[in-house]
Amino acid sequence: MRHGQVDTGPDRCFLGRTDLPLDDTGRAQARAWQPKLRGIDFSQVYVSGLGRALQTAALCCPACAPVVDARLNEIDLGDWDGQSFEDIRAQYPEAYNLRGEDIYGYRPPRGESFEDLFRRAAPFFEELRKRMTKSPGHVLVITHAGVIRTLSCRWEHLPMAALFSVTPAYGSIRLLAAG
Repeated sequence: MRHGQVDTGPDRCFLGRTDLPLDDTGRAQARAWQPKLRGIDFSQVYVSGLGRALQTAALCCPACAPVVDARLNEIDLGDWDGQSFEDIRAQYPEAYNLRGEDIYGYRPPRGESFEDLFRRAAPFFEELRKRMTKSPGHVLVITHAGVIRTLSCRWEHLPMAALFSVTPAYGSIRLLAAG
């Protein structure tokens, strides 16, 4: 599941580790899942350590105690985090263009690339797959668009350059089957 919606302000911005809370819509999105998920016996709920993921878990599965795993955190955008696309384009035009040319491999100053993000998050899902193969059940993972994009590209055999063709909506769920 991608966490519920957050208010990033009027300008489109780079949002990674900036820990914005869910907005009213995001809280409603998370609460809307509660009756649908209530009947599922989750063996575990895993969440990113960011507040928006923890809030989503508390609202959609209030009876479950989530386990925080930092490998599920959103991409670290370093110096660019929380800044508008226009500000970054104006301040760092060459770097902004380089990122556009290599969306998977480009690393903003003091940040991580989508490749770094994939290498961080993929082992979590591989470990989970192995556990689920041995002990089937239901698990809910609440994370971020960057994590979902990189792993979806891998699982759907898409080139990593197509990251932004994967568009997980706020508060949406993707079902995965172990095996």
